[in-house]
Amino acid sequence: MTTVAECLAERLGKTGVERVYGLPGGENVEILDAIRRRGIDFILVKNESSACFMAATEARLTGIIGVALTTLGPGAANAYAGLAHAYLDRAPLLLITAANDPEFSGKHSHQVIDLGAAFRPVCKLSAELSAEKAAGLIERAMLLAKAGRPGPVHLGIHNRIAEQTIPTQNPQRKPTLKLTVNAGDIPAARKLLAGKAKPIIVAGLGLEPSKPYRQLRALAESLNAPVIETPKGKGALSADHPLAAGAIGLTRDDPVYELLDESDVIIAIGFDVVELVKPWDYRKTLIWIAEWHNHDPKLACDLELVGNINTTLNAMLPAKAMTAPDWGSQKARRLRKKLAQRKAPAPAQGCLLPQAFLASLRANSPDDILLTTDVGSHKIFAALEWQARRPNRYFVSNGLSAMGFGLSSAIAAAEINAAPVVCITGDAGLAMAMGELGLAAERQLPLIIAVMNDSALDLIRSAQLRRGRPVFGTAFANPNYECIAKAYGIAYRKVRSRQECDLAIQAGLSAKSPMLINVMIDPAGYPTSAR
Repeated sequence: MTTVAECLAERLGKTGVERVYGLPGGENVEILDAIRRRGIDFILVKNESSACFMAATEARLTGIIGVALTTLGPGAANAYAGLAHAYLDRAPLLLITAANDPEFSGKHSHQVIDLGAAFRPVCKLSAELSAEKAAGLIERAMLLAKAGRPGPVHLGIHNRIAEQTIPTQNPQRKPTLKLTVNAGDIPAARKLLAGKAKPIIVAGLGLEPSKPYRQLRALAESLNAPVIETPKGKGALSADHPLAAGAIGLTRDDPVYELLDESDVIIAIGFDVVELVKPWDYRKTLIWIAEWHNHDPKLACDLELVGNINTTLNAMLPAKAMTAPDWGSQKARRLRKKLAQRKAPAPAQGCLLPQAFLASLRANSPDDILLTTDVGSHKIFAALEWQARRPNRYFVSNGLSAMGFGLSSAIAAAEINAAPVVCITGDAGLAMAMGELGLAAERQLPLIIAVMNDSALDLIRSAQLRRGRPVFGTAFANPNYECIAKAYGIAYRKVRSRQECDLAIQAGLSAKSPMLINVMIDPAGYPTSAR
């Protein structure tokens, strides 16, 4: 005989879950104890959405379902932004919440929220466990989170249910649907490519966990096709490869759109338009290669190759096209040269441009540095300009674009990563998650937190200025970051120049413990600036 709580903890352990992130309540104590007895680490956060951001990052880094835990009512409500992030950023995540005592159902309303109604729009499953159905529901949730297009699932449970016994059983698993490409589709793909002069590859968030990076590079080189990456696909092809063209999805006029406009066939690999702020309206030949179907929204497409990406690309190689001599690496090189010739404005006195900070970070960090960013002007700039040289080393909330993600994601990455992690966050984004600095200090994580200090919601302020409106409701006063760092026992640097940046980043990467870098930024260097 086993309890519902033990059944859940056992399933997590067998899945390979090593950590649960969360903020528990009294109604969680049975689940919490079952997790402890199973040997799973519990990481206590300061905000429930932070737990979901961390769990989603863990899932992307490890390929194992991320797990977050909250209490009922306010705790579950606080988790919503993190849960929505997992939904729109396609992360397999299990959120475990407490539930109301079933004996009081209909008799009181204290902290009662219909979590099923609240969560179903952003979950693949939302259900409460009972002793009779626990084993089946747990199994279904764990499989569903990773089936097809990944996403979050939610299970609610009350202590009374958690400690009830259920028959020890191994519930029959429904076989996971393994999609395979039809044999006739590969010749069809080759035929579509054969007569094209300007093929281009768009690589996106669906590359993980298949990791088809060797095959993607081989396909690009075989076709001499430029590779465009969405933010969550950055590094799929190293930024120093001749066919690396840049990033897409941050603004409606990203530089690489000119290559898409000129191309005559688009090969979308692991692509998901959830990352784009500009609607996709291309009507040229499109070949869709992904682990899930082309839907939500469905793009005009000539051929869908849905199945294991590695298998599909291996079958397509070698691929041939009638690629024009001035396309491919030559076209990508000309675009990079044109962008490099852009002149940045002179920074304000006592400040540095974001260009100088990013250049310093790239020059002083290893090729495989893991970088997270929060949301705002700095996110758009970093996603466009960061030279990622390794795959799956750039983490951002892009489908939802939720502020507060950067620090939380970096903490989870530092827990898992064997080397230092860098978080670039805005001052507003840091304010939303500042309590998590205590977790970084408590666990002595190898983490640099670089806060872009401009005392404003710069992206919104710039929108006001472009419309000729006065700056209103978008500027604020920042705390004394040196005192904040000291209070948490975290190393601190304030930087106003490239030289100070170099020294701070070098110190932070060698310390292997948390450091807060206060970057006095001039936002005039952002591509979204109105100045």
